[in-house]
Amino acid sequence: MQKGTATLFLVIIVLIIVGLISLLFLGLIKPSPSVLAVPKIWKTPVQTLQIQTYNDNNLGLAFQYPKDFQVKEDSEEEYSKRGGGNFRRNFANYVQYEPGKVAGVVVVLGKDQNYDNNPFSVWVFDNPDNLIADKWFDKYWYYPFLWGVFDWASKGHVTPDEEVVVAGQTTKYKIVLYQPGSPKYLYLSNQGRMYLLRIIGENGEKILSGFKFLQ
Repeated sequence: MQKGTATLFLVIIVLIIVGLISLLFLGLIKPSPSVLAVPKIWKTPVQTLQIQTYNDNNLGLAFQYPKDFQVKEDSEEEYSKRGGGNFRRNFANYVQYEPGKVAGVVVVLGKDQNYDNNPFSVWVFDNPDNLIADKWFDKYWYYPFLWGVFDWASKGHVTPDEEVVVAGQTTKYKIVLYQPGSPKYLYLSNQGRMYLLRIIGENGEKILSGFKFLQ
């Protein structure tokens, strides 16, 4: 064998050995998992509102409310009892005519069970003359919640003046800042009845957004 050929053969052998050692070395030393792993994307859990639906076929209404709240059927008599007086009689004595006949009352109570600032209340009155909301307000105001000022010149501070669409119906509301919870009052007329809604706070607004009439 010639000297040049022997040298070339030796170089090839060395390269093969180096290659095998390199492969063995790379196989033993693996990259850190933190280098290969795809970064984890944390997603904030979507907090869905646990809701229930209340339907009242007799009063012709439905709405959704938080699951941890409570819906109760109320009455004019119970309202007067809690207020320590007879609101219907007081109204009639003051203005010399009766308020509208109450067909039913439904309230949504929060965890504190407080009727004074509960998030949602709806009073349903018979409306045989099919008065529109503005006419009903002119006659009865926000009975039974607010009716202490009865001269026409002074009631401007509670007259509905902000337009809103509720249950597909355009109406107006008024926020009465000096009452507990700064309630929003609005009237809706539907199928021979008048609906007075009192809404307080964010939860009241959410319930209002799902309020509808049953056909």
